[in-house]
Amino acid sequence: MKKTIALTGGGTWGHIIPLLSIYNYLKEEDSYKFLWIGEETGLEYDIAEENGIEFKDIAAGKIRRYFDFKNFYEPLKNFTGIFQWVYYIWKFKIDIIFSKGGFVSLPLCIAGKIMWKKIYIHESDIKMWLANKVISKIATKVFTSFPKEWVKIITTWQILNPELLDWLNNLELKENKKLKVLVIAWSQGSTIIFENLIKIIEDLPNIEFEIILWEKNKHFREKLNIFTNTIVHDFVNQKELWIIYKQTDIAITRGSATTLSELYYFGIHSIIIPITNAWNHQIYNAQYYKEKVWSDILDENKNLSLEIFRKLNIYQNLRKNNLNLEWFFDAMKIIEKEIKK
Repeated sequence: MKKTIALTGGGTWGHIIPLLSIYNYLKEEDSYKFLWIGEETGLEYDIAEENGIEFKDIAAGKIRRYFDFKNFYEPLKNFTGIFQWVYYIWKFKIDIIFSKGGFVSLPLCIAGKIMWKKIYIHESDIKMWLANKVISKIATKVFTSFPKEWVKIITTWQILNPELLDWLNNLELKENKKLKVLVIAWSQGSTIIFENLIKIIEDLPNIEFEIILWEKNKHFREKLNIFTNTIVHDFVNQKELWIIYKQTDIAITRGSATTLSELYYFGIHSIIIPITNAWNHQIYNAQYYKEKVWSDILDENKNLSLEIFRKLNIYQNLRKNNLNLEWFFDAMKIIEKEIKK
């Protein structure tokens, strides 16, 4: 009989895309049934619906690590969610819970522990987020993208979506006549990057820019379209992204662990502009990649347009010469092996 895996996590693409990747990889065996557990108002609902994954809503409350009046009542939703999912784990015959974190994952994982189910989590960033810190105490195994030392932990590296390779016909690289720069900052606090790029693109005519705006940055399209050396996309899906990755020499990006890993596997040099916030998780990710694969780090608060201009001028003659795809599925293979035990 097929085992039922409950995927849970949401709130950000860093939680959602790896769960979709797990689904896309494991569904090929036809040995599992899948449920996606999250909030119907979250991004995860749209992704589950687009991919035909059965979705169930869960009552969950965000726990904020700062003073907010919502902290007095929102966490109570978690207790409702725990009792709700003790029943639903039995009803839907859930065997395995796979969590990527986010506050929506807490009630299901606690209910899973009560019902003696296997619980697996994956942490993408160097610094573990609060929900995963809590769940790690009760998890069967903890998978991480970066090396850590703990008895429960297995270092898998990053979970990557098999769809990125679905249409990869060959591995032959063709050298670009001009430096090809991809701007893949997505939506989280990326406005400052586009504002600074607009100041310098005209002064870099020997560089071709391919820019993905994503949902919250579409208002930049009109300003970017006036340049002759830019190709602008509102959105690119995973099946199309590999075509861009294969032809890219350098990427300007944030410090998302998933994106940095994808760029590495496609042999792309990263210029990382990490988001600075209270937890600085992107800064820690960026520092690891700078040390291990010689990426560059720029500070978004220090004359960003000038620093981008200088870096791109230095790299005008750089061209990609290899792909690193032989390790692309390693994380999936390790996770699948553990789940099958």
